[in-house]
Amino acid sequence: MWTAQRRYYGRGSWRMLELRLSELATDLGLACHHGDVAMTGLAIDSRAVKPGDLFVAIDGDRVDGHDFIDSALENGAAAIACTRSIDTTAPHIEVTDANHVCAAFGRLMRDRFHGSVIGITGSAGKTTAKSFLESICSRAGATVATFGNQNNELGVPLTLARLSTSPEFAVVEMGASQKGDITYLKSMAAPQIVVLLNALEAHVGRFGSLETIAQTKGEILDDLIASDTAVLNADQSHYSSWRTRAAPAQIISFGENSDADVRLIGLEDRGFDGSDITVDAMGTRMSLRLSIPGKGGVTNALAAIAAATALDINLSLIAEGVEALLPVEGRGNTLHLARGIRVIDDSYNASPSSVMAALDTLKRAKPPRTAVLADMLELGDDGPDYHRNVGRHLSDLGIERVIAVGELSAHITDNCASQALHFAHIDQLLADCPEFFQDETILVKGSRGMQLDRFVTSMTSSAGEATC
Repeated sequence: MWTAQRRYYGRGSWRMLELRLSELATDLGLACHHGDVAMTGLAIDSRAVKPGDLFVAIDGDRVDGHDFIDSALENGAAAIACTRSIDTTAPHIEVTDANHVCAAFGRLMRDRFHGSVIGITGSAGKTTAKSFLESICSRAGATVATFGNQNNELGVPLTLARLSTSPEFAVVEMGASQKGDITYLKSMAAPQIVVLLNALEAHVGRFGSLETIAQTKGEILDDLIASDTAVLNADQSHYSSWRTRAAPAQIISFGENSDADVRLIGLEDRGFDGSDITVDAMGTRMSLRLSIPGKGGVTNALAAIAAATALDINLSLIAEGVEALLPVEGRGNTLHLARGIRVIDDSYNASPSSVMAALDTLKRAKPPRTAVLADMLELGDDGPDYHRNVGRHLSDLGIERVIAVGELSAHITDNCASQALHFAHIDQLLADCPEFFQDETILVKGSRGMQLDRFVTSMTSSAGEATC
């Protein structure tokens, strides 16, 4: 049973960790202006400022945080970090790089934290694995975890800034857009337990090769010590090299591989409703009902179970946490609309492997079935081939109807035998797509930049949610 009071997010009745502005300034080699003050949190959005926060004014592409300093102070900001001179009597520091201030703040807060920090990375599944582990840990003790997918050079410090004297666990998601990113994030979070889910073709256009992706994700394994633990996917082709790279840390493996420490030994796929799985967890058999659909959901659950065993969390709490997790918006949640329409909203992101897996799950749904797909971005020169493969896979599966959006997605419709419609842009889909759907399951999946979430919103608005 979910126990709400056991779920913590870093703001509560316990005492927040404190950092003085003078300590931060000294760490950065700077001077304080207008006095010193204790700070208990970090904010980069004036609307999110809580009393005691350091507000970092970031001059972004769309918004200049310096324009909102007064709002931040009105909301209780204890101090300001700015990248130019400002007219204020509030305690502040002037910096050259706002990101470095956030990183230093997060690192110094982490230095004060005495609980367990778990770092999670991989090409796909990071947020779901994080959510599984958060659900587990929150049943064993106070837990701070990454909000959403705030997994970059700003998101990680924001997570660490929520640490307090009470949480026993911090679950930190880490993403990468280039080599060195994971090393940088890991230097702030200093996790004792690291989870490496996979290295897949997602973003291969940005990284250049799958090998570079594997090397970059593997940065989370560098400089581990014997008391640390690396949780690794035994089904990945890079498993052996990652295991060597993680030495001398302890290794806990997960997957279907017969040698995995946390091993999948039974699976009943319930389609978009989830899976019933049987797991051998370090020699103990567990039967679990997952609400997260697809093979990816199973893999992420195994990873979270493996990490939880490294934390010595009771197996009954592990099972409770795994079974409690529900899909979140845009990541496989189901919407039941009027006229018998069921929409599977997986619009948040897409890679070749995740699209193929989602289509495999769609095949299990009762006909008629429609796949609404959009471009898978950042695949480099091989992008057209990946989309052609999706089209061929749709033909093999016998999905009745395909609607594709984007330039690359033309390769999907050109290579599938299904009834297919192609739109160059999401606006054309919303304007021209037939409005009438009835008694069917619609899978919606594409890269975030393709805005398929707008189609989901349109469907919900036009069809309306089902009533009992």
